[in-house]
Amino acid sequence: MLKNVSIAVFLSLFLAGCAMTPVRDDNRVPPESRAEPPVGSTGRYQPPTITPYREPEVPGYARPAPGRAVQALMARAEQQGDKGELVAAASSLERALRIEPKNALLWNRLAHVRYRQKQYSLAASLAAKSNALAGGDSALRADNDSLIRNARSL
Repeated sequence: MLKNVSIAVFLSLFLAGCAMTPVRDDNRVPPESRAEPPVGSTGRYQPPTITPYREPEVPGYARPAPGRAVQALMARAEQQGDKGELVAAASSLERALRIEPKNALLWNRLAHVRYRQKQYSLAASLAAKSNALAGGDSALRADNDSLIRNARSL
């Protein structure tokens, strides 16, 4: 019997703990009123005004100036290329590329040297690499495209 009474007390306390009494809060803030429609509004839907499309202004591309060491190596490579020393010219350009690997002009010059060495597949690959780094330099891109076309036609 004591067991039944303890179960009944436990259940009544358990159920009383789960029940909530409604709480009235008289200090509630009233909801804000809606904003008034703009003056001149009829309350009907009016489609938005559409402005015509304008092309964004593209800033002119300025090729970044290479460092002094790279300029010296490029000048040396040009002199070596003019003398027909293509292996030495390629070596100078590769050395410059180790200094500035993201210089699109260096990749283009090396592509031209490889083209003169009759390494057409490599020349096309190097010109494509130059194109990837050329950014907005349209003259360099055009030269690379011409070199790629010529190399692939041979």
